[in-house]
Amino acid sequence: MSYPQIASRVLNTPLLLEPGYARVFFSALAPRLNILKLQDADGEVSTGDKLRVNAASFTPNRDRERPYQLIDGAAILPVSGSLVHKYGHVKPYSGMTGYDGIIRRAADAFGDPSVKGVMLDCDTPGGEVAGCFDTVAELRRLADLAGKPLWSLCYDMTCSAGMALASSANRRLITQTGQAGSVGVVMAHVSYEEYLKKEGMKVTLIHSGAQKVEGNPYQDLPEEVLARFQTDTDALRQEFAQLVARYTGMSVEAVLATEAATYRGQAAIDIGFADQLVNGHEAVAEFTEYLSTQGRIITTGATMTQENLKPEASTAPPSTEQGQDDKANTNAERARVQGILQHAEAAERKQLAEHLAFNTDMSVEAAGAALAAAPKDASASLNADTALDRLMSAEEQPNLGEDAAAPTETQSKAQGIASSWAKATGAKIA
Repeated sequence: MSYPQIASRVLNTPLLLEPGYARVFFSALAPRLNILKLQDADGEVSTGDKLRVNAASFTPNRDRERPYQLIDGAAILPVSGSLVHKYGHVKPYSGMTGYDGIIRRAADAFGDPSVKGVMLDCDTPGGEVAGCFDTVAELRRLADLAGKPLWSLCYDMTCSAGMALASSANRRLITQTGQAGSVGVVMAHVSYEEYLKKEGMKVTLIHSGAQKVEGNPYQDLPEEVLARFQTDTDALRQEFAQLVARYTGMSVEAVLATEAATYRGQAAIDIGFADQLVNGHEAVAEFTEYLSTQGRIITTGATMTQENLKPEASTAPPSTEQGQDDKANTNAERARVQGILQHAEAAERKQLAEHLAFNTDMSVEAAGAALAAAPKDASASLNADTALDRLMSAEEQPNLGEDAAAPTETQSKAQGIASSWAKATGAKIA
C-alpha cells in the first residue's frame, strides 16, 4: 500500500482506536507521512525522539498469526492487530486483520457441519470504522442462522472496534489482564502549514464547493471545520454505543457513561463488557466443554447463567454496597432457577421447566402451577417399569396353559416353573 493510500485511510477520517495505541499508531506512520509533531486530545505533544520511542512499541509483542483451528467442534478465529476494511487476506497478516477475512472465515466455520460453535480469539486495539458495524451485524446473523453459539475471548485486548466485534458474541470471556472497552471515536488531522512556510512553499487549492477541501493538510484546521468534525464524531460515537448496547444487553446510557474508558479483567465484567473471567490457556477448553454439554448451567463465581443470559446493565463500577446487593440478587436468582428445575412437576416436563427457569422471571410457585397444568413430555412417561410392560404387550406371548405350570405329583413347585420356562423357550434342562 502506497503512502498516499495510507494517508487517505488514516487521516481526516474517524477511527475506532484505543487512545494509547492511537499515539503509537500515528508515531509509527510519522516518518512515512512526514509528521513532525503529534498532539493528542489531552494536549500531549510528541516530537523527534518521542515519536521514535512511541513507534518502537508498534511491533506486536507476541505472535498471534496462526491458521484457522478446529478443536473438538470449536472453530477458533484469531482477530489480532489493527482491524481494516477490505484487506484481502483471509487470516491476520502483517499486524492487521481484515473485516472481510473475519466474515469469510466465520461463514466457512458456521457452514461446516463439524463445527459446533465459533470463538473469536481477540487481541486488537481496534481500527477502521469502515466495515466494522456491518461486520458485527453479519457475525450475529451468521451465528443465528446456523443456530450455533458465537463466543469471544479477550486475550488480551478487545478495544474500540475490537469491542464492537466482541459485542456480537453470545458470551464474552476475558482474562484477568485483558482490556475491553474504549467505546469511542478518534480522528486525526495533520497540518503542514508551518512546515511549508519555513520551506518557502505555498499551496493553492482550487476547488468548487465550500466544504470540498475541508481538512486538507496544507493549512491549519479552521474552528468551524473542527466543530463540524466534532459533531460528526459525536454522532458516530452515539451509533457505536447503540450497537454495543443492542448486542450486550447494556443500556445506551451505560455505554456512553464509560466515556470510552477501558476496563481490565473483572472490572470489564462489572461494567457489562464481558461475562466471564478465564485463564487464557483454558478458554478453548471452557468453550469445547460447553459445546459438548449445551444447555447446562454455567456457574462462574456468583453468576449462574446460560449462554443467552446477559449481565445486568450498569452505568458505573459497583460500590461495595451495590456488590453485596448484586450478590444477594444473584443468590436469589440461583435459588429460583434451581427451585423450578428441581420442582416435582418438572421431572416429566423438562423442556418447559428449562424455559420457565432461564427465559422468564416467573417465581417457583407460579412455575410449579404452570408445569402442573401442562401436558407431560412424551418421553417422560416411559420409565423402566412401563417400558417393560409396553414391550411385553407388543410381543406375542407363549400360551403355557394352566396345566403347564402345575407340578406333577413327583415335581416340586420349582421344577414346575423350570419346566414351564423350558417349554416356552425351547431350552433344555439338565
